[in-house]
Amino acid sequence: MLKKLVFIIVFLLLTSASPLFAQKNGISVTPSIIHLDLAIDPNEYTLTYENNTNSDISLSLSLSDFNELEESYKINFLEKKEAKNYKYSLSSWVTFENNILQLSPNEKRSIKVFIDKDRITKGGHYASILAEIEQSEDEKKVQIRGVLSSLLFVRASTGKEIEDGKIRSLRPQRDGIEHPDTFILRFENSGNVHVVPYGYIELYDPLGKKVARGIFNENSLDALPESIRRYDVKINPYQKIFIPGFYTVKTYIHFGKTNKEIFSTTSFFSQGSFDFAKIGLILLFSAISIAYLYRKRKKA
Repeated sequence: MLKKLVFIIVFLLLTSASPLFAQKNGISVTPSIIHLDLAIDPNEYTLTYENNTNSDISLSLSLSDFNELEESYKINFLEKKEAKNYKYSLSSWVTFENNILQLSPNEKRSIKVFIDKDRITKGGHYASILAEIEQSEDEKKVQIRGVLSSLLFVRASTGKEIEDGKIRSLRPQRDGIEHPDTFILRFENSGNVHVVPYGYIELYDPLGKKVARGIFNENSLDALPESIRRYDVKINPYQKIFIPGFYTVKTYIHFGKTNKEIFSTTSFFSQGSFDFAKIGLILLFSAISIAYLYRKRKKA
């Protein structure tokens, strides 16, 4: 069972297509992430495995459906029973040119992956292509598996694909009423296909002046259907000093093939560049000192 084994994930990369295992004595696979839109893309893809070791390697290819853990940047590999009840699973419609791949030292070989375009159901479908390094009988006694992984995102072309989403929440990441430099935006994908939302947020001070701006989803992270994904948006200030008061945040997001747009406005209170706690302590100490001196002088 997938969850009962301890994994050494040699290659599982969510935000970049460059090799994670970049050492000379290792094994790599490219690409790490595959996006296929069956309305415009062919229903097959090529994966390339490279053996940079001094030993012969045998790879066994398989598939594992996955979904995204809400509020996080991680994915959740599904057991077979879970995958049967997951309408966005992909493994049922994927086949390999070969299930076993033999690699000699310093050899590079490619293998084709096929998607059954005619049978796949509506919406988006997701699976990870796992290439397990086959072990000897002695090595199998230790419950450790070396696995290479490529994530496969497929959008069907049935005419019933739905793109829809909204901003579930937007709040500053901070302690108390400190002035934030990062905002947490939760995007809810209520459609049946994955989307990559883009956009920006702008910050306006109590006087209505634009004082900061941040780019939303700079790493082009996918939001899976019927899920909520958290995005951290760092803002770049236009000035060094911020006044206390209520600030306005304007957000613009667009996503999908239909370029759907979302606008939102919210506000929050900030102490700006001033530390109210320190100022309060200084004022309190000053008041106590003045009162003490006043009483002392009155008695004199």
